[in-house]
Amino acid sequence: MAINTIKPPVASPRANVPRPVVVVAPEPVRAPVLESLPVEEEAPRAVPRPPKPRSTWSVFTLLERITRMDGLFREGLPVHYLPHVLFIMFLTLLYIGNTHYGYRMNRNIQKLKLETEDLRADYTTLKSDYMEASKQSEVARKVAAYGLVESSSPPFRITVPAGRLDEAELDKLPIITADSLMARAVRDSLATVAADSVALAEVQSEVQE
Repeated sequence: MAINTIKPPVASPRANVPRPVVVVAPEPVRAPVLESLPVEEEAPRAVPRPPKPRSTWSVFTLLERITRMDGLFREGLPVHYLPHVLFIMFLTLLYIGNTHYGYRMNRNIQKLKLETEDLRADYTTLKSDYMEASKQSEVARKVAAYGLVESSSPPFRITVPAGRLDEAELDKLPIITADSLMARAVRDSLATVAADSVALAEVQSEVQE
């Protein structure tokens, strides 16, 4: 055999021995560098105002001091005052109802007064129109279209004896017809015109003197 032949190494038998612990050295840790931060100035805080003392005066406290009703309700609700309270409540309701009724009646009276004034104005207008239309001149003007003429002679009265009617006396009375009335009206008109002309002439003569 050759001398230079490589022989495999003889493996050593395994033994139940703990492995050697390799201690790792810790790496050095650098300390953090503290940077200087700008210091913020604190704003001045508002000083809280002291609360105002609440006013103890009011209408209810004044009524409570004046009336002093605590003594009545110290032992509970006084039932013996209940009829009086109910009577006062009834009078109050009656007063309120009467007041509303009075106001309503007053409004109705004012409304009726206005209506009465309107009716009175209408009545006055109609009355004046009626009086204007019932004048003798207006009536004569309106009936002239029917051939009726206003009589200018005074009226005469016919007397009939009681118990009997004398035909002889009736024959003596003039017969009144439309023609006789027209002739009488014309005669009266002419007489009136003549009298007016005479009076006018007398006035003119007096003025000339």
